[in-house]
Amino acid sequence: MRLTLLDGFRGFFLLFMMIAHVNGSFHAVLGDYNHHMLGWVEDAQGFVFISGFVVGLVYTKILDRKGPAGMGGAVLRRIRTIYTYQALMIVAFCAAALGLAAWGLEPDILSQYVQNPAAFTTASLLLVTGSLHMGILALYIWLMLLTPFALMAFHKGWAKWWAVASIAAWTLAQSGLPDAAQLPIERVLANAGHGINIGIYFNVFGWQILYFLGLFLGFLFARDQLDTSFLRTPRMRAMFWLAVAGVVAFAVFDRAMSLGWIEKDLRSTLWREIDRGNMHIVYLMNFLLDLFVIAWLLVAGPSSGNRALAFLGRGIEWLYTRRPLVFLGQHSLQVFTAHLVMTYFIMWAMAGRDLPALWDNLLMLLSIGALFVVAWGHATLQSMSRDRSRNSAVLEKGPVPQQGRVANPSTTT
Repeated sequence: MRLTLLDGFRGFFLLFMMIAHVNGSFHAVLGDYNHHMLGWVEDAQGFVFISGFVVGLVYTKILDRKGPAGMGGAVLRRIRTIYTYQALMIVAFCAAALGLAAWGLEPDILSQYVQNPAAFTTASLLLVTGSLHMGILALYIWLMLLTPFALMAFHKGWAKWWAVASIAAWTLAQSGLPDAAQLPIERVLANAGHGINIGIYFNVFGWQILYFLGLFLGFLFARDQLDTSFLRTPRMRAMFWLAVAGVVAFAVFDRAMSLGWIEKDLRSTLWREIDRGNMHIVYLMNFLLDLFVIAWLLVAGPSSGNRALAFLGRGIEWLYTRRPLVFLGQHSLQVFTAHLVMTYFIMWAMAGRDLPALWDNLLMLLSIGALFVVAWGHATLQSMSRDRSRNSAVLEKGPVPQQGRVANPSTTT
């Protein structure tokens, strides 16, 4: 059930990531009203955290079965798979950009591929830059490269030192030094005639803190050391209400910033300071509060004696174990890739166009439905591959003779 829940959360984040990214083109009512309006936590934060948890769970079990070398090899194979998807998208976007530009149909979203095709494509393949929304897989690959070292640190009892390093890296991101270090590189490239931006939007130094928090919890879960019973104590119940108050406060702050309830100059200053790309303290604290509230409701809510809290806890578990969300989460890499390709196509096709509200909402629903088609297609391919593997194994071994009979070599079991 708990693994199903993780896939359900990941599917939820993918679904609303799609909605957020395409609604800039559709402006559909269905895309305007969702959890993005109620605080500073968005789908990318949840996706990175859950991905870290799942990676910690899966590769800790491999570490226990096959040792450090087996775990490291498995991580590298997964990185190769993810990078293959990233690289294919980059090459496809470059080819599409140049092809469309040749016909005078250059899409703004792919303009960097047209202006500096060799430099921008190479830098994208090196995971040091990327076009819009392309940063999350690059971030994931960089963090996966550090995963074997992190899991070995946890395994040897050095988790607290990894936590210190993670907090230090996050603090470095807030200083602005990693961003400043990109400027000399950009100047050198510009002087060489390649005026491209360096950076993948998601500052690895800042966003790693969510991933490694999830990775450590997944490590504990794999070892049956993740004890959540403390959440049922009276003290944690009091902390829950404080966390709820914090979540509400962040939601009000978000609305005040978005709707202009704060004086304009102060609002402009705050927008400049609260940098999502660096995982600013506002985003981090809001995420941790949300995480605690949801964890408490799932673990302690059903047995809290409060009908409303019990209903919410059971409701969260029910929602995130629904088959459609779980199905998306089980095919997250393919669904994320498809969502990005569809987002680019929609942004190009809708540029300068304004559709009636009915069509905006209808196309929004169709784009969501397309994600399920992709997940179904990948599941079908997986099933076919497993069938071929089983058939090949049977053919290699040959038929198994039945007692008292001569095996028919023309049949398989």
